[in-house]
Amino acid sequence: MFASYITHRLIKLTGLILLLFSITVNSFAKDNNREPVNILVSIKPLHSLISHITDGVNQNKLLLTQQQSPHNFQLLPSQKRLINNTDIFFYNNDNIESFVPALKNTTKNVEFIELSKVSGINALPVRSFHSHQHHESNYIDGHIWLSIENAKIIAKHVSQILSKRSPEHAELYKENLKSLLLKLNTLKQENLNLLSKHQDKAYLVYHDAYQYFEVENNLSGAHFVTSDPEHAPGIKRITALRKLIDTENIQCIFYEPPNIPALLYTLTEKKSVTLSAIDPAGLNIPMGKKHYFQLLRQTATSLDNCLK
Repeated sequence: MFASYITHRLIKLTGLILLLFSITVNSFAKDNNREPVNILVSIKPLHSLISHITDGVNQNKLLLTQQQSPHNFQLLPSQKRLINNTDIFFYNNDNIESFVPALKNTTKNVEFIELSKVSGINALPVRSFHSHQHHESNYIDGHIWLSIENAKIIAKHVSQILSKRSPEHAELYKENLKSLLLKLNTLKQENLNLLSKHQDKAYLVYHDAYQYFEVENNLSGAHFVTSDPEHAPGIKRITALRKLIDTENIQCIFYEPPNIPALLYTLTEKKSVTLSAIDPAGLNIPMGKKHYFQLLRQTATSLDNCLK
């Protein structure tokens, strides 16, 4: 009778152990089969960086997929739906993606991450329209991705956020981050080496979108035509710029494709100046992991080719 009792208890205990094992296995399987966080990114350079972090986990969506500048951009209904159906939306800055502030009050269940406010980001103020000095209003220049050091901070922050959201993928995020940081360090050194001979050369950019790139590559001779690509400067500014071209012996002016602003023909009339295209957002470069590296190399190469 005692043996029968022991046998009965062992059977019940075995059943309980099997039940607990089954629950544990199912729970583990559920965690590992959990849908990855749904990520949307505003522009190609950021999308490229974040795609390195999420490689092997999921495919991130890109909001501005065509040759679309985020400046003064009006969202299409399909793009609004894309935002509504995402979990996290990564973007640069409320000044660059000016359509975002209104969305924050009307879009539920979406985490908006403004990367220019991430701790550690070197956020530079917008420079004055009338001079090379910084604006008293202290608005942040949102072109933060043109600093490779900022790109590294962004990558680290994204990895931390996604690791908390999807801890089952934390190790992969960590390995992807490590690989990306090594590549970014190499890219930065390549650009510094290429541009080192141009650090004091004067040149003009039409749109003041490159101060992060200038600071990181020690390009002290850079000047700009306008701080806002949508607003051309007045006669006084144009006169001062024509004088600047002569006094600083400026031989290169860079514009954003596809069109050369008519003002640049006025500035360079009867002057030996080359007009060359550079694009801060890489609108003509295909989206994907390679985009950011192609963009930064293309920017450095374009400057080197013209200035030399």
